[in-house]
Amino acid sequence: MTKHAIRHLIRDDSYLSTENTIVDNEPKLYQCGTLVYTKAALMVLFFWLLWGDVCYTLMESVTGPIMLLKFDGLGAPKWQIGLIAATIPTAVYSFLNPVISFKSDRYRSRWGRRIPFILFTLPFLVLALVGLAFGDRLGFWLHGHFNPAGLSANQMAIYTLGGLLVTFTFFNTFVCSTFWYLFNDVVPVGLLARFMSWFRVVGTLSAAGYSFFILQFSKSYSTEIFLGAAGLYMVGFGLMCYFVREGEYPPPAPYVGAPRGPGAMVATYAAECHSHKHYWYLWICTFIGSIGNGIGAFDLLFKQDGIGLDLEHIGYLAGTISITVSVLIIGSGWLADRFHPIRVVMAASIMSLVLVTPASMIWLFWHPSPQVAFWASIAMGIGLMAPAAALGGMWDPPMLMRVFPRAQYGTFCSTNAVWRSLGGMLGGTLAGGFIDFMTPLVGQKQAYCFSPVWSLCFAIPSFFFFIKFYQSWKRLGGDEAYVAPELMQAPALETEQPIPTL
Repeated sequence: MTKHAIRHLIRDDSYLSTENTIVDNEPKLYQCGTLVYTKAALMVLFFWLLWGDVCYTLMESVTGPIMLLKFDGLGAPKWQIGLIAATIPTAVYSFLNPVISFKSDRYRSRWGRRIPFILFTLPFLVLALVGLAFGDRLGFWLHGHFNPAGLSANQMAIYTLGGLLVTFTFFNTFVCSTFWYLFNDVVPVGLLARFMSWFRVVGTLSAAGYSFFILQFSKSYSTEIFLGAAGLYMVGFGLMCYFVREGEYPPPAPYVGAPRGPGAMVATYAAECHSHKHYWYLWICTFIGSIGNGIGAFDLLFKQDGIGLDLEHIGYLAGTISITVSVLIIGSGWLADRFHPIRVVMAASIMSLVLVTPASMIWLFWHPSPQVAFWASIAMGIGLMAPAAALGGMWDPPMLMRVFPRAQYGTFCSTNAVWRSLGGMLGGTLAGGFIDFMTPLVGQKQAYCFSPVWSLCFAIPSFFFFIKFYQSWKRLGGDEAYVAPELMQAPALETEQPIPTL
């Protein structure tokens, strides 16, 4: 197939249909709303979406570990690291994500309702990455030329990097608020679960590649890594936006109260997502669980200072777990199709609660050599953490795609993200304070080893509310007749006829 033919299949309006039919003549066509694909065009679509995932995953994988090492190397206290690296960015995300998601659900343009938000922020996000590449040096320069507050050189570098990180988070929120929604709009429903399994595989393998080959150079070549991530994102993600086409959408649901304006937007958002107790069970579950997950911001330091692993071994450990997850998640996708994602997620929660978190407490009582600790971590990672992560990968988005209204999918996902962010915002700072509190009592190394204790204290009540959510799902129809509760009926997105098997 020529490049011209591929572009024609993906972008040409002749392959759009306003009727909900599948053409039986050869070649078979696959429909998603008003989008209709040949088998070849569908494969091209999958390629560009998966390629976009590679670029985005590598870009995001770079930021967290390098910034944590930079802040720690500059002598920032743990509570300040949690504040700058977790709490403030999460607050920015929590404020912007609902606005972007709500607007995206209702946005209509010739480029669709998701891609315009991604393309608009692409150059600004690239510039923010370039800024992070030189942020510490910029801070030292500012200290020498402009320092009315009397800060030390390291403090100025910390605040400069923090400001650039917030800028990066601001523009990245536009991408992470809409990229995941794009799949639900362009991939045929009958193929979503399989696509998401492969999407997880590609993303996990990309993260594993970073852990294996790049993480160990995070201290010595951070500038080059940031610049490489910026270039890859600019070219790779830009190409994905160009070659993937969205279809046409029906008019959005009306606002609550006034026809337009900030007040009507807030009222509509709040009413749509918080008017039914069914969703409240999920919001509370997410919020409490995210407080417990706030300790994850210190995972690298837990492995480095608590267990005694160096960056090379940490990279190998993360890469090994990621590869194992990427293999197992294909089976998780099949299980989700067979038994529903909500049951697979429940199995993951039970496994984490009963096996994974208690097993991680072994470091409270056992302090082997770094080599032994590395192989013990590998064994626990492959045998416990990877299977639980593969099952838990069916939470977002496979489970959410099945329990949220499709027309307002972005809005409901953003609400879930807000509750997750609020929990993470609170959890990041509290977890940092918890480590600072434990350090004088048991020493810094042992303080990090209490991380699983923190997680367990919040995992138990979080699981209780997930059980309540599952019971509510059953009452609303379960496998056979579940319909997502809605405050008001939006014009439905066009649904597909049975899809031919690939």
